[in-house]
Amino acid sequence: MTEKRFQENNEDRFSISTPTNDDPTLVVCPKCQSRAAVTLHNDGGNDEVRLSCPSCGYNLAKIVEERTFYWDAENPTDSYFGANLWLQTDCVGESLWAFNRRHLEYLEDFVSAKHRQRNPNVDTWMNSSLASRLPKWLKAAKNREQIVKAIAVLKVKYNEG
Repeated sequence: MTEKRFQENNEDRFSISTPTNDDPTLVVCPKCQSRAAVTLHNDGGNDEVRLSCPSCGYNLAKIVEERTFYWDAENPTDSYFGANLWLQTDCVGESLWAFNRRHLEYLEDFVSAKHRQRNPNVDTWMNSSLASRLPKWLKAAKNREQIVKAIAVLKVKYNEG
């Protein structure tokens, strides 16, 4: 049996948090507290981001000018509207969260791997990869089992919607 290995890819905080129609950022609806989605659309050369809730019909749209990240916040939010993330759970005294399915899969692959390999690239800033930005508690082998269980909770929450 071979041990699981994680090979760092080109994901960074901007790429992993950019919503698509197929993989939106899941957020808590500001109106009804149900699951809502943030998607990015290119309308005539302008990037427009939309927050929509299928439960109550709440809709909000705006042209993308800048994004604000609060990754170290106790309650992380999406980078466009500041809406609370839907995929959140407590884990080893911290908040484990993900923007979307791709982010959740990335975290699962990273955490469950016993061996993690970085891709040194002198052409880019070494601290820009997503793996380099993950908190120490999430990287610690002693937390692996609890984090994998918390990721399973988030996967159920993702699939319930």
